[in-house]
Amino acid sequence: MGSEHPSDRDHELVAATRAAMPVLDREAEAGEQACSITEDALVAMQEAGAFRMTMPRELGGLETHPVTQYEVIEALSEADGAAGWVAMIGSDAGYFAGRIDHDLAKELFPSPDLLTCGSSAPSGSAERVKDGVRVKGRWRFASCCKQATWFNAACVMTENGKPVLGKSGRPETRTVVLPIEEVEIVDNWYTTGLCGSSSNDIEVPDVFVPERRVVGHGMSGHGAVKPPSPLYVYWMMIMCNVSGVPMGIARRAIQEACKLANEKMQYGTRTLFREDPHLQARIGRAETALAAARALLIETVDELWQTLVAGEELSMDLKSRFRMANLHGFHVAQDVTRWMYEAGGSGSLYRPHPLERAMRDVTVAGNHLLVRESAYAEIGRVSLGMDPKSFVLSG
Repeated sequence: MGSEHPSDRDHELVAATRAAMPVLDREAEAGEQACSITEDALVAMQEAGAFRMTMPRELGGLETHPVTQYEVIEALSEADGAAGWVAMIGSDAGYFAGRIDHDLAKELFPSPDLLTCGSSAPSGSAERVKDGVRVKGRWRFASCCKQATWFNAACVMTENGKPVLGKSGRPETRTVVLPIEEVEIVDNWYTTGLCGSSSNDIEVPDVFVPERRVVGHGMSGHGAVKPPSPLYVYWMMIMCNVSGVPMGIARRAIQEACKLANEKMQYGTRTLFREDPHLQARIGRAETALAAARALLIETVDELWQTLVAGEELSMDLKSRFRMANLHGFHVAQDVTRWMYEAGGSGSLYRPHPLERAMRDVTVAGNHLLVRESAYAEIGRVSLGMDPKSFVLSG
């Protein structure tokens, strides 16, 4: 049974995370240049426990309270948005481990600090053969692939080259798990922001995968097992820490704007920018908006968690509010970061200033499929008593 409230171990995890922040800050520019976080940054996050926080206890993990998970990703992203993104995606390994067969989980994760990368878009095929499948395809945006041990690929199941249709008449999909050594990492992650997240394409020409490593699509459906704790009951629990990335970036943006304002003179005067009432109001508005969005997210995540711990079914209303809190967090963080970037004036234009990187990172993060602005329509449909037409809310 999960703990209703954060434990001493949760507080220790947050403290360890904050202790790792100077390393991530120091390594951020090197990660940008390499299009992948550095080894020092990776080790700092592993030693802090960022990747084991979602892993089942029976595998050596922490099964951390969902609000604490958010706080961990928020802190890492405050130091470096790309590192926070890697921790957020890499820690999905624990949620995956908690929803598959225990023997397979032990095989895949002999260490609770291992990372996975993957794609939930069925961009490849898995042809049924004796004792397994043969996989081929190309998948986009496999974040943290250069740090991962396994690649989880969503595939359309086929027989004799034709899709296998399920009861609904639609092609059946499964997730296949491949060692990262058996796939090709396509070196094409040259982007505006989150440069250090190594979100490259993955190509698989034709690789055999044994039956035991063919599991239900995503983290639900065919082959699902009884979750070892409430943390693994709701498949979208992976979203409890996602907003920590943009909101941590926005927090850093406010800090950097204040730093500039306390150091820079207004043009043609001997007066610091901090004396400008317009700037003061802008920073005050940013603090208020970010605090409100953060409070909504934490309150909603905690309500979701209390419901799961009590063994109660999640209502559509609660799922919708969870979706809403994440969307709101992303878009408020984008607004706040933009306000601070603009407030920084010429001081924030040049690389590698943290405000300049924050603006790029939060823009790329906001392009993720799950948080695009069009998703607000799903929430609106729930409020109107309509079918949300959402794979996110249907689970």
